[in-house]
Amino acid sequence: MDNLLARIAEENINLIELNPQQSLTVWCFVAEHFAQSDTEKAYALLMCSEFEVQSNQIKNSILHLQRALLLLSLPQDFELMLKIYSALSYRYTDIGEYQKAFEHLYSLSKLAVEYGDNEFYIQSILGLGNLCSIYGDHLKALRYYQKLDALSSSIKSNNLSLRYRLYTVACLLDLNRLSKAKEILAECQLIQSVSDDWQLIAQVKLYSAKLLRLKKSPQSALNQLVTFRREQSNIHNYPWLNKLFSIETAYCLIQLQRGELADVIISHQLKITQKYSQGYYIRQLLDVKSDALASCNNFSEALHCEKEAHTLTVNIIRNFPINELGSQSLRRLTRLELQLRLNISESENIKLKKVSDQQKDTVAKLQQDVFHDSLTKLFNRRWFETTFIKEIKPFLKKYQLLVIDIDDFKSINDEYSHLTGDVVLKIVGQILKESIDPSHYIARYGGEEFIIIIDSNNDENGKEIAEFCRVAIADYNWKNTLNDRMLTISIGLTKSIKNEDYKATFLRADKALYQAKRSGKNKVCIY
Repeated sequence: MDNLLARIAEENINLIELNPQQSLTVWCFVAEHFAQSDTEKAYALLMCSEFEVQSNQIKNSILHLQRALLLLSLPQDFELMLKIYSALSYRYTDIGEYQKAFEHLYSLSKLAVEYGDNEFYIQSILGLGNLCSIYGDHLKALRYYQKLDALSSSIKSNNLSLRYRLYTVACLLDLNRLSKAKEILAECQLIQSVSDDWQLIAQVKLYSAKLLRLKKSPQSALNQLVTFRREQSNIHNYPWLNKLFSIETAYCLIQLQRGELADVIISHQLKITQKYSQGYYIRQLLDVKSDALASCNNFSEALHCEKEAHTLTVNIIRNFPINELGSQSLRRLTRLELQLRLNISESENIKLKKVSDQQKDTVAKLQQDVFHDSLTKLFNRRWFETTFIKEIKPFLKKYQLLVIDIDDFKSINDEYSHLTGDVVLKIVGQILKESIDPSHYIARYGGEEFIIIIDSNNDENGKEIAEFCRVAIADYNWKNTLNDRMLTISIGLTKSIKNEDYKATFLRADKALYQAKRSGKNKVCIY
């Protein structure tokens, strides 16, 4: 679709700057008058459907997706077809047509297996597990999610990795398995730092608040929800997410004996949700409304809500494909998973046959990897002791060396986990890289230690760069990574001497670093 997007840009249309309604108008025009092929038209219809969801136009969204599907054919359009099957499964779930949702999830899983797409296959399993949760069988939902444990290590997308864990957390919270939910939620909070999906980040906040409420801390949960809503006003553009936040807010208010306010919030959500759904979502809201009314001693209205919810439950059960989600479905998935692995293996074999035409590039890439740290993507110690010393240093008349160490890094690993420590190292590496001129060199020397090589003999220049790096780390907002803890670095700085062995230069910088540590840390010392 790059060609289509490029042509749209040539018309001076900046899609990023448009609001949802403007975006919908543009994509409808593209679908009807601007697209040059059936594939481009189908893609434009898919985009229309995405923005229609934000306006609660779910049925229009489904119609556009169905039109898009008719325009596509295999094998050339399989990637776009996967996206449309996935979107249709969500839309039918939204409006309570669970049989159709199941059918599209089944089609999604088969197509993903046929073309060896691991990630869309995982999405189909998550959708099937979610249907089990809607039915109320959270244990069966967990069985679906547990089938993904063997595939989780192959998930390349941070967003999908986060979504997989969030589905599991939601299930565990409904089963009141709070310790396990807390453990997985902690992983989610780390992964969200590298996620670019705002809706997933919002869900992490939502489930964190729900966990607090279930642990009998409703006021803390409510404060977290209110703060997030205040900071992220665009939550209203995502109806299903707005609904979940409203439900959780209402439950917190009920526990705090503020049932009347909870009823107001849920009644408002009912009016919105009834415009596009008559299924599980309405039943959810009626259950909360009943609890809110009962907490205000309005038992007659609460009973009326319960009766409405019961009627919806009966309808859901009557039309729900629960038998198709049983043991036979799980066995079918086991067979599909074996086929998926086989197809992925065959696809990889085909790619291996093409390696002979790409050997030079591959070797060059491997050589690059040898000299780069896999975590921070900076140069590594091997690069410093080979490439720099043998190939770069001889052409530098003089240089200055900064040896940098993260203060008290071991305690971060001990208190927060090594996964958090890795996140810290990546952030520190990025800040240091952005703090220096491209003509200088930076490397991760080992552990929590970095080095910077300045191609300059100017003492003031070296000291200025060192101070800039120190302040940049100390002033960085570490709250999302380390809560209320601050992070600092200590720096040893020295200047090379003509014809001096690099080890002697490094030793002086290391002594300066030791002096910075002894004199209180978060300092720059010069030797």
